[in-house]
Amino acid sequence: MPAPHPRTVALIDPLWIGHHPMYFTQFTESFLRCGARVIGLCPEPEAALTNLKPTFADSGNVTFAKLPTGKRSFFNGKFEGDPARTYARWRRAAETLADTEAATGFKADLVFFPYLDSYLRFLPFPQIPDIVLHRPWSGLYLRNHHHGEPDSFTKFLRMFAKGDALLKSRFCKGVGVLDERFIPAMERLTGQQITAYPDVTQDGLPESPFELSETIKRIASGRTIVGMIGLERRKGFLTMVRAAGIARREKAPLFFVCAGVYHRGEYSSDELHELDTLAKDIREGRVDNIHWDPAAGRIRSEEDFNSLFSTFDIAWAAYENFQGSSGTLSKAALFEKPSIATQGECIGLRVERYGMGATIREASAEEAFAAILRMAETSPRQPRYDEYRRDHSLERLDGILADLLEHSC
Repeated sequence: MPAPHPRTVALIDPLWIGHHPMYFTQFTESFLRCGARVIGLCPEPEAALTNLKPTFADSGNVTFAKLPTGKRSFFNGKFEGDPARTYARWRRAAETLADTEAATGFKADLVFFPYLDSYLRFLPFPQIPDIVLHRPWSGLYLRNHHHGEPDSFTKFLRMFAKGDALLKSRFCKGVGVLDERFIPAMERLTGQQITAYPDVTQDGLPESPFELSETIKRIASGRTIVGMIGLERRKGFLTMVRAAGIARREKAPLFFVCAGVYHRGEYSSDELHELDTLAKDIREGRVDNIHWDPAAGRIRSEEDFNSLFSTFDIAWAAYENFQGSSGTLSKAALFEKPSIATQGECIGLRVERYGMGATIREASAEEAFAAILRMAETSPRQPRYDEYRRDHSLERLDGILADLLEHSC
């Protein structure tokens, strides 16, 4: 009896910014490990191929093709936001997939969207994918936090605009989320199985020491290192440097690392003045408990990122005006570093559930400083890093996708 042909998965993402390349690679590799053939449609297929590990990149079971970048909304300039753009993304995905299938001779048994949000907003009509795509599909839904809002007319309108009703499509084979808190509400609304996906991080360290890591350890000179990578406002960058200011006044033996890209456009004129003054004071030697280079670029590789993260004694995860999951906790569990997080949302609740650090009120530099000082003196009691690693592991992702393939194709 001849061996069955491998099932074919079309992986589709119209964006190639931020974490999108990482997720695209992660899902590609996982489906390949599950024995599937992958057709990957994304804005930068050459980069997608380069990102694959050599054992996968040389495989005949993966083909990448160019999908035009998703256009921004007419309404608010975001990538999601109006029905015309969302419908056009469905059409473009279906047409590009059909062209790629014709060129390769492979037909996708399942379509998977690593960022499903782009295909939902302002389009709450479950017939759309049935007509346009007409095959089983699934995906990872990231921004599902509107399900946690109290019932109101405003919530009713928001739910309509978010497009979640599209998940009632008869071809939808369930949806994944990173924030597990709203699964019951989503299942009641859609009638679909909603699965908590792991927030997987990549491990591995560079063959040669990352120069910045060595510099940080030398400058810290034995002080407790508190670190963050990526200086977006939502990550609490401003609060962290203010906590560092308190530590400086109190002469506390703490050293703060602010690494990665700094986004000036996210801050007010008064805040920019504060940050510009700090940067000048660091350059001229008046501030010696912070490493921060405003001109620094993105850390070039995941291995270097890991090298720097491994130097931290405490990981900063005190996000602001942010409800979702974060890979920072996965890194913290990987290197067994306690975290400081904001109370009440996904990150803070996980820190408390797994005993992985301390939580504070949002944007409170005073509470942050006090918590860091306590953490520097006393390690968390019985942190469950190993349990967090299991819950957010590649093995668990592979199991979820293998089950999806088994029941969808």
